[in-house]
Amino acid sequence: MNGACMNSPSLSAVRPYLPRAKNARLLAGMLPRPMLFALAVFVLMTLIVVFLVPFPSQVDELQHLSVIRAQYEHPTLFPDWSEYLILRPDDLTQWSATSNYINHPSLYYLLLAPLMSLSNDPVVFRLVNVVISTSALAIVMVAARRHFTPDVVPSELFAIFAASFPKAAVVGGMVNNDNLAAFAGAALFGGMLGLPGAAWWIMAGLAIAGWTKLTAFIGLAAVAGAWLGIEILAGRMKLPDRRVLLAALGVTVGAVPYLVTFMRTGQLLWVNEALWRIPVAQRLHLDLLGFASWFFKGLVLKWPASEFSHALPVAVLGVLTPLGLAAMGLRYRESRPWGIAYAIGLAALMAIHFGFGWRSYLTLGDLTIMQTRYYNILWPGVALAATMAVARFDPRWRYARLLVIIICLSPTMLGAMINLNF
Repeated sequence: MNGACMNSPSLSAVRPYLPRAKNARLLAGMLPRPMLFALAVFVLMTLIVVFLVPFPSQVDELQHLSVIRAQYEHPTLFPDWSEYLILRPDDLTQWSATSNYINHPSLYYLLLAPLMSLSNDPVVFRLVNVVISTSALAIVMVAARRHFTPDVVPSELFAIFAASFPKAAVVGGMVNNDNLAAFAGAALFGGMLGLPGAAWWIMAGLAIAGWTKLTAFIGLAAVAGAWLGIEILAGRMKLPDRRVLLAALGVTVGAVPYLVTFMRTGQLLWVNEALWRIPVAQRLHLDLLGFASWFFKGLVLKWPASEFSHALPVAVLGVLTPLGLAAMGLRYRESRPWGIAYAIGLAALMAIHFGFGWRSYLTLGDLTIMQTRYYNILWPGVALAATMAVARFDPRWRYARLLVIIICLSPTMLGAMINLNF
């Protein structure tokens, strides 16, 4: 990378929000070699999971596969989750007597249910998830490559950061609806960066998120709302605008499953209280400050692909480095609208996540809410802002650039190959 890449370019270096015809023809949907290489490495990591990690893993795979089976036998848009059971791990064609706890909307399960007519082999369903997760990463890369010239967002840097969410490759090779949530996040990111048919990408991202899981819906709706507000206030978008209208439609469609559940139960989500309730005598007694310490420490220690594999100071460094770089990226006008929007989305999702966890602890004594994979949907915005910051390091700081890349890769599956713990 030459020195010109390190200096902050003018806004004229940014490709138009909606690419011109010649920009649309550029690459013709293809990616430069650094991005293709990163995508290939990502696929390799997911395939290692598919074929080498025993089923079921500890990431709710059996529970998700059980819902797919239930939707295959009795498809429905609005299931009664309390009636669902878990398949027997020794015979995936038979039901156990154990109650399931999955409470997500039905889209992911209905999409994969037809595969049950061909096979009940978990490998088949894992491979479909590889396709979904890889497609999400490819959309993110294509969107950034089309919108920005390489001197603004270098392909090799963005490829590294975009693929470096620690849980992405792990969950990407497993049966889990977080992969469809990642696809929804990629669709929204692509629409915000002006992929052809941008407004439809935005709508699809929000609608799919809503029909996949509540955390994805909250986080992405906050991002979209913040970004649209920024664009309107800056005068880059005038009302009425089809992006605003279709975003509103996406939110409306995405909210449907939760409204139906609320009308049925008085709650947005059904919770298997019999499973998660801890007897009072066995509960860890925490006040709000103690719970906050437990919550954030748990998130940090679960950040690496191999959970709890890093000492706390090392895990903290792995979390704060990409977030710190993304915060630095907010200094640059080229990434600021998206960076601020994703920062707002992160704050909103974190607040809801913490609040729901605190309520779950108070009512049930449950302390299992700290799941870092929920934040994969927001990673494209973090990757974009972090890339913008690192690309502008002084040329003399080449070792600093290498160091932060190593730190960001260390919590990933690639960095944890010698210590897998799924």
